[in-house]
Amino acid sequence: MPDANEALHIALAHQERHQYDQAICAFTEAIALKSGFAEAYYGRGNAYEAKGLYELAIADYTKVLEFSPKEAAAHFNRALVYAKTGNRPQAIADYTEAIRLDPQYAKAYYNRGLVHFKLGQFEAAIADLTAAIRLDPKDADAYVSRGLSHAEQGELERAIADYDEAIRVNPQHAKAYGNRANAYEHLGDHRRAIADYAEVISLNPKDAKAFCNRAVAYLHLEQFDLAIADYTEAIRLNPKHARAYYARGIVYSKKHQIDRALADYDEALRLDPRIVDAYVCRALAKSAKGDREGALEDYAEAIKLDARYAKAYYHRGVLYGMEGHMDWAIADYTQLILLQPDNAKAYCHRGVLFARKKDWDKAVADYQEAIRIDPRYAMAYYNRGLVHAVRGRYKEAAADLTQTIRLTPAFVLAYYNRALIYERLGKRSLARADRDKARRLEEDKAQKAKHKTDSAAAAPVSPAASKA
Repeated sequence: MPDANEALHIALAHQERHQYDQAICAFTEAIALKSGFAEAYYGRGNAYEAKGLYELAIADYTKVLEFSPKEAAAHFNRALVYAKTGNRPQAIADYTEAIRLDPQYAKAYYNRGLVHFKLGQFEAAIADLTAAIRLDPKDADAYVSRGLSHAEQGELERAIADYDEAIRVNPQHAKAYGNRANAYEHLGDHRRAIADYAEVISLNPKDAKAFCNRAVAYLHLEQFDLAIADYTEAIRLNPKHARAYYARGIVYSKKHQIDRALADYDEALRLDPRIVDAYVCRALAKSAKGDREGALEDYAEAIKLDARYAKAYYHRGVLYGMEGHMDWAIADYTQLILLQPDNAKAYCHRGVLFARKKDWDKAVADYQEAIRIDPRYAMAYYNRGLVHAVRGRYKEAAADLTQTIRLTPAFVLAYYNRALIYERLGKRSLARADRDKARRLEEDKAQKAKHKTDSAAAAPVSPAASKA
């Protein structure tokens, strides 16, 4: 029969080979042979943790601390387990004690920083991660985590600086490239983001998420074919990636390839019927194909899944309005306003419907609210001006159309309508000036369209394009 030390060595050998059940038996035997055998409790705690038996692991680490209260590593390991079980306050307490016992314990600072991050305590996280970096300047993970903390605070330049340092320390750190790409995306620097996502892909060609992220960047640059190629690769890597189908459907919609978009939305919803956005996007695609009933079914499904989903009410309201169901459209815009009281567009759209119903007071009230929310909302001034004109309030109408023109100087209809108002006010020279201006704008627009067409016709055709 082996003695306690021999049993410990047998247990450690099993543990090294990831034979955790045999290791636990041997550690237990060592503990039975030697009372207060801290090293055996510690090893068994590690084995329990590896098997996900967290309560038993905590009990063993606690035993170690009974026998060796100044064992910083036991506090550290117990903190790791507390963090895994979601007991973050106790994890912080143990990391703090480990640091008190060993002020140079870089990993304790690092892991306490991660817990602070998960609690949304970003300043505390940054302080801990900075301490970890001071103690171990070559820990690329610490730079990445501190970068994330800076990013959560909106300090994207600082975040990028940390990701730069992580990449300098470890040029193969895929997460650093990915996070830096995300930061560039938020700054609107899509080309740099694409370059970093390409690095992630080169390091891990099977990273479907990286392909999806790069596709988003391509989409921002309106490089639709490249976006589709990336989503297609993500789907090849993960055929059950519902959101990749959904996102590719959006790109097909932008390319006006509605049948392909519909096929992708269908597949996305087959894989995950809870993607609310996909119902709305499919409804828009169905509307484009003239499938009004199908669109309404999708909007209803989206609202059923999320009764507070504002986008569904907005688009259904637009469809109802186009179909002449004004009361239903008004009800949807009203619900949208309840959900988003500062949505100027919702007030303006509802105002148009009230105007179509000749409910002038309600229409004007909605336009005024839209203008209060967004004083630069040209269409709200324009529509209010039209209502004033219908009601014979020509001075107010002229003022609103003038403000519309100030905000959108190339708005042809605003000039034509203001010309009509000036006629009613007897200001014929001003009316002529507005009509002349409207004609010049129309001529300029026609010339630009002709020039664009001529330029396209004169452009050289590449051999590839000619072959196609």
